[in-house]
Amino acid sequence: MQILLVTPISNTHYVVPPIGLGYLASALRKNGFSDISILDCIKEKFSFKDFENFIRKEKPKIVGFQVFSFDFGRVKQSIEIVRKSNPDTIIIIGGAHVSTTREKVLKELDKADYGVWGEGEENLPLLLKKTLNSEDIAFKDIPGLIWKDGNKIQVNERKFIEDLDSLEFPAWDLLKPDTYPDNPQGAFYKNFPIAPISTSRGCPYHCTFCASYTNMGRKLRLRNIKNVLDEMELLYNDYGIREFHIIDDMFNLYKNRVKEFCDGVKERKMNISYTFPNGLRLNTLDREMLMLMKETGAYAFTVGIESGSQRVLDHMKKELSLKLIEEKVNLINEVGLEPSGFFIIGYPAETKEDIEATIKFAKKLKLKRAHFANFLPLPGTEATEELQQSKEIGNIQWESLFYSKVPYSPKGISKKEIKKFQRKAFLSFHLRPKILLKMLSEIKTPKHFKSILKRGWDYLFVD
Repeated sequence: MQILLVTPISNTHYVVPPIGLGYLASALRKNGFSDISILDCIKEKFSFKDFENFIRKEKPKIVGFQVFSFDFGRVKQSIEIVRKSNPDTIIIIGGAHVSTTREKVLKELDKADYGVWGEGEENLPLLLKKTLNSEDIAFKDIPGLIWKDGNKIQVNERKFIEDLDSLEFPAWDLLKPDTYPDNPQGAFYKNFPIAPISTSRGCPYHCTFCASYTNMGRKLRLRNIKNVLDEMELLYNDYGIREFHIIDDMFNLYKNRVKEFCDGVKERKMNISYTFPNGLRLNTLDREMLMLMKETGAYAFTVGIESGSQRVLDHMKKELSLKLIEEKVNLINEVGLEPSGFFIIGYPAETKEDIEATIKFAKKLKLKRAHFANFLPLPGTEATEELQQSKEIGNIQWESLFYSKVPYSPKGISKKEIKKFQRKAFLSFHLRPKILLKMLSEIKTPKHFKSILKRGWDYLFVD
């Protein structure tokens, strides 16, 4: 085996095809590399021993890890396994955590050889041409590369991919989306099998708690809708995909583009459902847009509400009012779609009264479900930088940045109280008879039911 791209061992409940690794595999193929494999340790339910046995057997020359902050310790252990099993293997790290901690990540994961931050479809092939093929490429000329220059760590400036249509589709033959279990990001689904799809990159908004811009930037870059529909049709015909999860950070900024997408789904006569696990932007939704999406398979989606306190919303730079939120949620219901809401508990400067207002507001809104996440001081966000500058937080334990944990609490509120608020919010919202019965009616199989119970238990009671 020459090149192995890895989704590491994780405690997340999401089991979805790693579309980012699929894009990297396609980019490598386009540049002449053919011996490429993708290993999803979550899907395969690998233990560290399983991973070690796999590495010893396959002996890959290159191993690339996708790194999220909450998986930091597991990635570190996995890298050490590779280094011990095959000392000559070149180890490369990338992903959201690498982009947000690029100045120090090779010191913390010191057994890794290189890091790639930002988008990897152009810089990873250049790195492998240099390291595997010995081509005359200087490390300093590879955009987005993090590398060791003697005892010094060098971080090259990244470059955005402006033309997303120039990218090949993800290597779906390696990802095999039709073989994934029914544990999607949003927990619930309408049809199966499911595949994620990305139609754009970047988000122009400045929410203080969000770090997505560190990977994809502020500029919204769009795929041509024909290009998107061609990929969906391939997945529909070749892999039997019947539900799509559109994972854009900002899908509905331009009404004409949403209409073009919906018209294209109609024209191609794909009998599908689709949803938006990362959420839609509320202020750009209108009745016509919602009706078009409903007519072409949209059935439910999540919207980022975050707080029931206008003061806190303003601090988050959400550019939303409580009045607008209520109006848009009512509109979504009027057209026959089912909204769920994202909320944050324990945001900096939040008071107990603010949290109570959020819980009350969530129950007032006509939402099907609500996700109450504890505030996570993610690296690279404006909120985290403010907390560090004010000395309110110090070094962050990366593994604590997980939805069931409480890595931070505002002044005057203990972490124990934040967890109690989260439990209260979740239970008081979902144990209402109408909400609970609706949720139970959407469970597909005993296995799906077991997965939902496990998620709920970990969400509420595992710290």
